[in-house]
Amino acid sequence: MIEEITLRDLGVVREANLQLSDGFTAITGETGAGKTMLITALQLLQGARADRGRVRVGANQAEVTGRILVPANGDTALAVAETGGQLDDDELLVDRRVSESGRSRAWLGGRAVPTGVLAEIVAPLISIHGQSDQLRLRSTTQQRELLDRFGGEPLAEVRAAYRAGYRDWQQTEHSLRSLLDQADARAAEAVALRADVEAVEQIDPQPGELEALETKLRRIDARQDLLRRATTAYQLVSGDDWSADGRPDAAGLISEAARELGGADDAELTALGERLEAAAIDLQEIAGDLTAVLGAFDEVTAEQISQLHERVAALRDLERRFGSIDRAIDLLGAGSARLVELDADQQTVLQLRDQLAAAVARRDLAASRLHEARAAAAERLATEVTAELPGLALPNAQFGVRLSEQPLDEQGGDRIEFTLAAHPGAQPLPLTSSASGGELSRVMLALELALASTETGDQLTDRPTFVFDEVDSGVGGAAAVQIGRRLAELARSAQVVVVTHLPQVAAFADTQLLVHKSDDDATVASTVRQLDIPAREAELARMLAGTVTETALAHARELLADSRVQADERRRRPNS
Repeated sequence: MIEEITLRDLGVVREANLQLSDGFTAITGETGAGKTMLITALQLLQGARADRGRVRVGANQAEVTGRILVPANGDTALAVAETGGQLDDDELLVDRRVSESGRSRAWLGGRAVPTGVLAEIVAPLISIHGQSDQLRLRSTTQQRELLDRFGGEPLAEVRAAYRAGYRDWQQTEHSLRSLLDQADARAAEAVALRADVEAVEQIDPQPGELEALETKLRRIDARQDLLRRATTAYQLVSGDDWSADGRPDAAGLISEAARELGGADDAELTALGERLEAAAIDLQEIAGDLTAVLGAFDEVTAEQISQLHERVAALRDLERRFGSIDRAIDLLGAGSARLVELDADQQTVLQLRDQLAAAVARRDLAASRLHEARAAAAERLATEVTAELPGLALPNAQFGVRLSEQPLDEQGGDRIEFTLAAHPGAQPLPLTSSASGGELSRVMLALELALASTETGDQLTDRPTFVFDEVDSGVGGAAAVQIGRRLAELARSAQVVVVTHLPQVAAFADTQLLVHKSDDDATVASTVRQLDIPAREAELARMLAGTVTETALAHARELLADSRVQADERRRRPNS
């Protein structure tokens, strides 16, 4: 709901502040005073294209500021927060400036934003209906949205069920198509992967095996030298008192030294002798270990050496093929699991085909139910809107909602088109080609009245804003009274702002704003002020007679009195 709009140097308006009623606000004034600048201002707040021609002559820039009441935890507040802006309590501040050069800047919730953001966030809050602003009725997509809104919660539930079924069908079809499109590539991957797995399985490498074998082969290749050294060491350590080449062995010498010291009558020498005896025992153990080593050398045959070299060569081949032995070992686990997945492709295809058939059946059933719900809502909507048209200066017109089939998309398989027949029996024609701008505005009013019967807001922050321009174009008298009454009816559940030249319409407003043009020697400028009761009577009199006369004033007072009586009756009736 719009609380306030401030205009500065916009068109002929030097500066104006509009405090809008939460119900029905009428904006009146003489022709050329700048009443439609309000429409221009709202369009700028909605992100419309900037026109430097709208900057008042002599000014550097035009500026429009709006304060809009929105729910603090609603979708709009969340969208504003995503842009970096914030609300002031429940108020959203929107600012748009257009320089004389045509450059435009916008702010939302105190944060500078692209004008496209205003179109996304602010535009849905305000519905402008005028000869050049009938996009909601000219688009079949928007006509479908209006019908679905009229269908209320029952239709919304059916539509949600359809969308869930449609998306499930899309995902299943995508999975199947992707699998089929990749069939050749996945088959080639399976062939290559199976060859790799079989190669690794044939060798069956073990962690650390290559390093261990290479170490063993290095020892075997150096075995002559190692054998000589081990044999000599054995002879020196464990021979008899003297080795074969006449050199004394270590064990014999140490044993002899231990005997010599053991025979001494000296505690210190005796202790040293005991230590020598322990060393002799260690040398005997070492001799035993050397015997085992010499025995191992004797056990390696030429055939075994050849087998070791073949094993190392096979492991080296795996290393070159896969980068490392560890990667080859890892392939056995991961590759085998992947092969199971690839080999199951055919079974998966069959399963997905079954799932797709079931998803198609669910989607089509949901689409049929959505069509039935829309058809029922369309019949009710046509009846209700047609019933409103006689009171809106369209006495013989017939409003219709035509449903035709179209390829299924996320919104269903229904193409919605609003039609209008000039009189019963006439050929129904698409609304946008059979109605003038003023007639479109009145049909839109009838539609909003029908929608209001299904949508009510418990808080002012829930109230949408409707702005009507030219809704009373080409009508007068009793028809104008009926239009005013219906605008007031709509204002029970929404904020309604009407630019009008008809006193019969303005009289029904809760608040009346006057756009007044003043001239001085240099410029023409307009101001806006809210009218009290005497001022409203005078303005209505001017609208009735062109000048304020006693007769016109009397008629104006009568209009206001009648509108108040009808307003009291409306307040006593619950919303239907």
